[in-house]
Amino acid sequence: MTQRKALLLVGSPRGIGHSTSDRLGSVVLDALKGRSFDTEKLHVHAVMDSPAAFESALAAIGACDTVILSLPLYVDSFPAPVIALLERIAERRVGAGRVRFSLVIQCGFPEAKHNATALAIAERFASEVGWEWLGGAALGGTGGFAKDVGAVLAPVGEAIADGKTVPEVASSVPFPAWLYRFVGNVMWRRQAKKQGATRSLRARPYEG
Repeated sequence: MTQRKALLLVGSPRGIGHSTSDRLGSVVLDALKGRSFDTEKLHVHAVMDSPAAFESALAAIGACDTVILSLPLYVDSFPAPVIALLERIAERRVGAGRVRFSLVIQCGFPEAKHNATALAIAERFASEVGWEWLGGAALGGTGGFAKDVGAVLAPVGEAIADGKTVPEVASSVPFPAWLYRFVGNVMWRRQAKKQGATRSLRARPYEG
């Protein structure tokens, strides 16, 4: 029996071992590992910084059965290095007709619905490159405050292992959304004060 291979692409600038994206994606990857998959991780930003690493990454992607992209939401889409990698994959049609693809995405808003556009982008990418789209898991509250992340994402890995559509996840911050936004605003003010930019918080340089 041919050993199945799964690759986790970590799309956070913080990389492997230092990011929420790695932590969440690893939960899914561990579920696949428990189903006899060979697993590997790559940091997208590091891959795009080196031509040699980029070519090696494309070879790894083309040799996989399953690719999971785990990343934070950036302005309704993906970080720029992730977009660049996906564009290169589409140009070369790497893994066309072979790879199954899923997304784990988390945003800084308490409502996971803000990830909807990014999920649609991922689905369109899969269609363009010839990958099988298995769906994605979308989390709110950056995923860091999500309740029982392991329990939420482990079934995602199990569905991917079985070639099934990823189930809709249910995660939330462990307190009201208004309180989450209040705490977030306090943190932004602290950062602005540290940078001497308190008076610029309400600036609208492009207005009028």
